[in-house]
Amino acid sequence: MSRSRTVLVAGAGIGGLASAIALANGGFRVLVFERNYKPDTSGAGIQLSPNATRALKNLGVLELNPRAVEPSELVVANAISRALLAKMPLGSTMREKFGAPYLVCLRADLHDALAKTANDHPDIEMRYGSMITDFASHSRGVTAQIEYDRRAEEIQGAALIGADGIRSQIRARLHPGSGPRHGGMSAWRATIPAASLPEELRGRNEVFVWLGPGAHLVHYPVGDGSEVNLVAVTMDRQQTESWGEEAATADVVSRFAQWNETPRKVLRAARQFRRWSLYEAPLVSSWGKGAVTLLGDAAHGMFPFLAQGAASALEDAVALGEKTKDAEDMPAALRAYERIRLPRTREMQSAARNIGRIYHLPMPFSFGRDLVMERIGGQGLLLQNEWIYRG
Repeated sequence: MSRSRTVLVAGAGIGGLASAIALANGGFRVLVFERNYKPDTSGAGIQLSPNATRALKNLGVLELNPRAVEPSELVVANAISRALLAKMPLGSTMREKFGAPYLVCLRADLHDALAKTANDHPDIEMRYGSMITDFASHSRGVTAQIEYDRRAEEIQGAALIGADGIRSQIRARLHPGSGPRHGGMSAWRATIPAASLPEELRGRNEVFVWLGPGAHLVHYPVGDGSEVNLVAVTMDRQQTESWGEEAATADVVSRFAQWNETPRKVLRAARQFRRWSLYEAPLVSSWGKGAVTLLGDAAHGMFPFLAQGAASALEDAVALGEKTKDAEDMPAALRAYERIRLPRTREMQSAARNIGRIYHLPMPFSFGRDLVMERIGGQGLLLQNEWIYRG
């Protein structure tokens, strides 16, 4: 296939693989460059709301994740008093209202499903242990400098998609000085056996959200329900660029000393945690230039409080595939993709930031938050999130 129908993708994470599949389904040859020799599937669990599962269905990947779990409800509770604040229906409500399921799974399982589809596609070539170190956009498309262990080469293509994460090198070249912004928070992640949950929480097929001053905890079943994913978020000024720095359970639990015993039991069930510093990508007026654009966290990395990081990347991939499928002018097609995606992802970034503030309100302000949540209930929460789930 000619270089005019070849697209280069930087990064083989969820966004990179999804974009490769969408582009290949549209008739392009796709070369995916990933600096790691093995796929990075860190991150433990992931929530896939109906907008995400619709995108996966569009890509032909939804049915390739049999270990995903469909929870019945999202439960919000006060982490100190253990008071129930709201129950938002999931399960059949999501399918009936939005035409797609709400699923939870291990990030590795989702990545495996995307990787299988990409590896099986005749027009996708995966190149692990390589990275794009420089590029130039021109009238014929783009020329990229690729570095391997001990050699380098130049490859030309119709376009370059920067899907290389929150610390994107492609973004850094396009928008110098727009690196990720630390949010003053850390996420502490772990996976535990379902049997390790406190007795009062065992056998409950729910996404649980515990809210406390300056911190919150989310847990839900994964791995066919045999495991539970934990994500605890605390205020934390310490910054690290490491993904998955190990942390002792006792050190994490000590940060929740004022919490109710039930969520503390959940935390104590973990053998160890991995710590992630939370960052977001600053807004830019346009993601790309010429035959180059950004996708996923590289374009709009956001805080995880709406559980829309992966979902927005999957939406990006579908939109990119649709706008480039029959494009004769690739730069124009990429700008059209950006015009569609920029407003929605900006709104998602802003909403995620605001939800984080609400989750972490200190006392006595948290009393007002709890009263509002109790008043609107699960149906009110669902109404607030409709704009996300409808896509």
